[in-house]
Amino acid sequence: MTTIVDVARAAGVSVATVSRVLNGKAQVRGELRARVMRAVEELRYVPNPTARNLRRNESRTILILAPNITNPYYTHIIAGIGEAAHEHGYSSFLCNTEGDRAREEQLLGRLSLHQADGAILLATELGAEWLKPYAGKHPIVQCSEFDPEVDVTHVSIDNYRAARDVMAHLLGLGHRRIGLISSENRYYSTAMRTRGYLDALREAGLPDAGEYIRKATVDYTFKSGFDSARSLLSQEARPTALFCISDMLALGAIASAREMGFRVPEDVTVIGFDDVEHTTMFHPYVSTVVQPCFDIGHRAMELLYELMHERTPPRQEIMPHSLVVRESSAPRHHGFVDFTACV
Repeated sequence: MTTIVDVARAAGVSVATVSRVLNGKAQVRGELRARVMRAVEELRYVPNPTARNLRRNESRTILILAPNITNPYYTHIIAGIGEAAHEHGYSSFLCNTEGDRAREEQLLGRLSLHQADGAILLATELGAEWLKPYAGKHPIVQCSEFDPEVDVTHVSIDNYRAARDVMAHLLGLGHRRIGLISSENRYYSTAMRTRGYLDALREAGLPDAGEYIRKATVDYTFKSGFDSARSLLSQEARPTALFCISDMLALGAIASAREMGFRVPEDVTVIGFDDVEHTTMFHPYVSTVVQPCFDIGHRAMELLYELMHERTPPRQEIMPHSLVVRESSAPRHHGFVDFTACV
């Protein structure tokens, strides 16, 4: 196998000169550069990336920690990360953590072993007390989800503002009994979407919404959305609209409403969050908050690259969101008796 020594001998230069030419890190006279590249071509020399990375004490690999890679929301973010990683010459090691804190700690240990150069956390169960010191030692970017108590670079949307946009839409359609299908998880996005929902109700002068809130499973499954909607719509004074904090929950809610004999949107409006492709696969197409998932992932990798090369990126980047209105939302049915309006 041809080595860098063979290239240097054929070109009549030192090994250091060959290295400088191949790495492009120093100025080399045109004549010498041409001789080196001619020798490389003639000998069909291919640099050994493993040996090069060992010398540089880097792996050219990044970790991606995701709680549930089957969720289509995460797949688009991961695609964006992978695209940017490829552009910078990095490989990605995708880890499905299933929200297991011990597994997350074990996987992040690869950074200390130099098996990865940085990590992107899509959602983590690691508390601030553990993440703070660890993030101070290694390049880490929180993507989509983040802990506001930890000074770690992160990329997300304004979840509170997005929830307020949803509520303004529903209130504008005349809905007053609005149910929320939230989650049992401890994510900051969940807290902000819930706060946006509650603040909008309070500012509209509507009563406490405790009876209209259900918490689905931590991983936003279709079934948990189905079950939560059934519970909400079984009430005598049922909601006329459901705000679901993820599209998978919304899809489950629509299926549940239909099974119970309710029409969507004539009898109950359903709004989702994320804009995964499933929302336009079947009718009614789901009204939802659009997150630029691919762009969020791509930007997270760009920021990680800057961190790994000792540049100082912004601590926080907020990406734009929008509310897209489709077939699953409509004005409150005129024949529906809203008892709260009689109070």
